[in-house]
Amino acid sequence: MQIVPVPERVPAFELDPAMPSGALPIFGEYLDRIGRGAGDRRALTWLFLAFGIAQCVTGAGVALPLGTLALAGAIEVWWFCHAYARVPETRLKREAFRQVDIAADGLVAAGRTVGVRLPDGRWLRLRLDEAYRLLVAGHRRVWLLGRGPKVFVGFSGVVRVRRARIHDAPPSGAVAVAAPAWSGSPRLDPVLSAHRRQIARELRATAAFLLVLAGFALWVRLEFPAVGWVALPFAAGALLSALAAVLRSFAHGRPLPAEHWTELRAVLDGPVRMSRRGGAARVSGLTMLADGTVVGFRLPKADPSMAANIAATGRLWIAGVPKPGAAKTGVPGYPVLGTVWLG
Repeated sequence: MQIVPVPERVPAFELDPAMPSGALPIFGEYLDRIGRGAGDRRALTWLFLAFGIAQCVTGAGVALPLGTLALAGAIEVWWFCHAYARVPETRLKREAFRQVDIAADGLVAAGRTVGVRLPDGRWLRLRLDEAYRLLVAGHRRVWLLGRGPKVFVGFSGVVRVRRARIHDAPPSGAVAVAAPAWSGSPRLDPVLSAHRRQIARELRATAAFLLVLAGFALWVRLEFPAVGWVALPFAAGALLSALAAVLRSFAHGRPLPAEHWTELRAVLDGPVRMSRRGGAARVSGLTMLADGTVVGFRLPKADPSMAANIAATGRLWIAGVPKPGAAKTGVPGYPVLGTVWLG
């Protein structure tokens, strides 16, 4: 075990340009699962659509069927955008990534739009949240998948990709992006802090959507009493889930309190297992604490990026002093975070 105050070089998972993207360990399976999950979740759209049609033919008025169809359309648009922006087409999974090193003056940003100058003089444009902008600024490299003006972009330490376009000029009004100040403290880590704030925002957005669903269910209960036995439990479940999301957003909105990282060696007891639905991974193995005690560790619902880093580097980074029970884990300087159970 090693306590690392300011690690100069943290090994992390990186995309391998020597093999097809769809064959990369964890990454290829992750893409397949989130693509399949996006398709499965679209079944909710069809359920709302069928319900809206049923309301029309049973005389439920006009407002409620229109509201149901509007909700179905909003869900469909969200899932389409999610799959379009995050899941490469099947043909691209047969191609390999191409690494692009970024020159000192080759990274600019205009708001959330980031421009990366390519070796041929053209510019890659993509929208990134703060954590990923800091990540690219610190590591000065990305990976491209695809050959046309529309490509997917991969990043150091993470398995997620983003869709981008190639243009002849940088974004209008863009300014140069400087490398972030490095900190070996989880509390002061700029990339990890920005990542936690983004998670908090996503949780608040999830809570808002759940509140909309709860309000819709109560509306259905009032206007369509025949399905009240389903609408009321659905509304209660949505309200409780929204409350849980809000509480979690408050927790993620604060920096991690730990002042240092503890590096543990990790030996997996088997391959990383992806969940059948969604993009979570299950990781387990053995590690050693400061007193020489060998203990088991497990991440039952790990971020795939967290799982990929543990598998690729054989390291487990604990925020603070590791002890039996739940502990925060991540990768210093990367937007990767999770909870590990020790012992």
